[in-house]
Amino acid sequence: MSIKENLEAIIKGIQENKILEVFDKYYHDDVVMYEKGDSTNRVGKEANRKAEESFVNNATIHEARITKVLVDGNNTAYEMFMDFTYGGNKVAKTQWALQEWKDGKVIKEEFY
Repeated sequence: MSIKENLEAIIKGIQENKILEVFDKYYHDDVVMYEKGDSTNRVGKEANRKAEESFVNNATIHEARITKVLVDGNNTAYEMFMDFTYGGNKVAKTQWALQEWKDGKVIKEEFY
């Protein structure tokens, strides 16, 4: 599969509440993830899976809608509007996710 197809599978997984399944399949063992420039406790697949599990276990996604997608070589980005409940609080936000790919998997991801 191409990087574009893999990205589309990740997005579909988010929209179908299969976040952990797509994380396990499409994220590199050495992945580093950043929230607005901070990678504290987000280095390596194990640490990032724990963070993803925390989100999945505390969030109910009501809507996840893509507004923009960019693919350029080993770099991708998408803008997503999400409406969800997290820890009892309703959240509606738009964020960008930027990915760098290696060996067909996400090696670096940044959220803004």
